[in-house]
This record gives sequence, C-alpha cells and structure tokens, in this order.
Amino acid sequence: MLTTCARQLLIDDGAIAEACRAGLGEVPPAAAADESGARALLTWLVSRIARRRLDAETFRGGYGARSPATVIAERYVHFTAPCADLSGVAALLLARAGIETTLVLGGISRAFRPVKFQCGLELELPGENGSLTWVVGFGISRSFFYAGRFEPTVRRPWVFRRRPERLDLGSPFLSHFCEGGREELSRVVPGYDLERDLRDHVARSGRFSFLLARRRARKEAQGPAVPPVAPPPNWEAA
Repeated sequence: MLTTCARQLLIDDGAIAEACRAGLGEVPPAAAADESGARALLTWLVSRIARRRLDAETFRGGYGARSPATVIAERYVHFTAPCADLSGVAALLLARAGIETTLVLGGISRAFRPVKFQCGLELELPGENGSLTWVVGFGISRSFFYAGRFEPTVRRPWVFRRRPERLDLGSPFLSHFCEGGREELSRVVPGYDLERDLRDHVARSGRFSFLLARRRARKEAQGPAVPPVAPPPNWEAA
C-alpha cells in the first residue's frame, strides 16, 4: 500500500515492513518524526546490518548498485563502502516515520587518489526555533548523526541533493541522481571513473585492512565521546 509521508513523498509502508520482517527479523520500531525518533531508527538499522569483507567479484558486482531490498535481505555491507547501501535503507525507514528526508551525493577529490563519491542524508527535524537540518552519514568505522548540512569543502568540492517524489525498495541510492546509476555517475561527479574506484576499493579490502577497521571501530566505541549513533557497527569475521 502506497503511503504519503514527509511532504508528499510516496513510499510503500507495507512492503518496507514486510521486507524488514523477512530480512532483519522484525518490523522497524514506531518512531516520532523528531531527533529521538530518527536516532532510534538509525540505531536499529546499524545494529542489524553487518560490515563484511567480500571477495573482489562479489564486491564489484554490488558496489553502488544494490537496492534497499537486497541490502535488507542480505543483511550486510562491504566494510570499505557502506554509505550508498545504508543511506538507501535509512531513507526508507526515516521517510516511513514521516521525517522529511533529502538524499545527498558528494564528490570526493584528493591528491593522488581516484575521484570518489559519498552518500548521505539530510533530515528536517523540529528545533527550538523551527525546523533544523541534521546530517546522516555512514563511515567505515562509525555512523554519524548531527545537526548541520553537507557543505562543499576542499576535499568534497561537489554536493548534490535530491528529493524524489517516491522512494522504493527496488531503486539503488545512486539511481536517484542519474538514470544509469553507478555506470553514469561520471555525468554527475566530474572526473569520476568507476573502474578506478573499484580497483582502489579492492586494493584496500584485504583481511588485514578489515581487522584494522574493526579494531578502530571497537576502540572508538569505548572512547570518552558518545558515538553519534550507537551501538557500534556489527562486524563479521574476515
């Protein structure tokens, strides 16, 4: 059943609930359209989707191309590239709760490294003096949720936003920015080369890199600062 949420955004409430029940073991919790509700949904999500080290062929096939339905059913993301997969699922859960959600795509440019992309969300939540924008991001070792916006920087010179009329389980995150998804991302992000990006990720996906990333995530979770989204990511054995 199609439901209108968050400023006329169409979602299939029943399909999302059923996909989560089948893949993640339960329906997402009821949540208010405010900071605490968004945090609760993000915490619920990151605790159920594991970081995993994939073989090169599996990673190449799914990088930037997995639909939210696939991510929910398989219950994992590749540890070096969680942002597109988790942003796609999170957008559905947050919109389902009536939270106004904007999809964000950033272009990353660093010296001697291939141009890359970054996926995230901006949420409009109630504040003391009207609505306040919050950032949702998914990194290798932790997930982020804080008041602010994705702004262009020296290392992230390009920031693009989309508010599609409809979000569904079958559409990968990148498909909302270019019809061909990852295959046509170079039309949006200047200098992006999919094959170079894939090679770089594969080169950084060894077992030792996985163990270091997992160790860093666990160390950050035990630090003095409270993680922006708790609990820490669920890591599977390398």
